[in-house]
Amino acid sequence: MVSGSSPSYPPTPHLKRVMVFIDGGYFRKILQDYFGEDINSDPKRIAKPIELIANQINNPDMFPNIFPHSKIEILRIYYYDGLVQTDDITYPEKIKFFKELRSNFSANCPLEIKFGRLIKGEDGKYRQKGVDVLLSIDMVVKAFQDHYDLSLLIAGDDDFVDAVKVVKDLTGKRIIGFIKPEVTSSRLIECFDYRFPNLPQPFFGGFKI
Repeated sequence: MVSGSSPSYPPTPHLKRVMVFIDGGYFRKILQDYFGEDINSDPKRIAKPIELIANQINNPDMFPNIFPHSKIEILRIYYYDGLVQTDDITYPEKIKFFKELRSNFSANCPLEIKFGRLIKGEDGKYRQKGVDVLLSIDMVVKAFQDHYDLSLLIAGDDDFVDAVKVVKDLTGKRIIGFIKPEVTSSRLIECFDYRFPNLPQPFFGGFKI
């Protein structure tokens, strides 16, 4: 060291608190198209890709150019999906499914599952209701309450655009989109701060479940 000069130290890492918000219907559709339709009947096989994402986010090499001097900590993963009404004959089976999904998630961060509704139409098919609203409210409210510094959104619906813009414009939080571009609203893609169009490839490439 040159006489009289100050010692050179590496930058102090900054902690980035991350919350992950997953639209279950969007995520399961990507998994189904890539791994096969039967994945939706096996909660263990859905838990593994969520766990893989959690482990990769905690990897310091995941965002080297975005946060070069930051340490990432996932505070919680929120997974949103539709659930039938309690008087539906399939309700016990569906509740068991989501309990097994949570119990088979072993990454080192909490997983919380939240439910919208599944409504059966006249054609006999179930349609998801309220999931987008529930996810959007949580992402916005938790941003205003300063529960996180950075959110990672796995979703593709155009309905999320306004929530993303509110979080960015009124709280200054940053939002990463982890997406499959072909099934994602172009407006939503454009409003993310950072985009990782890695689902399913190359992120799940070679991954066995």
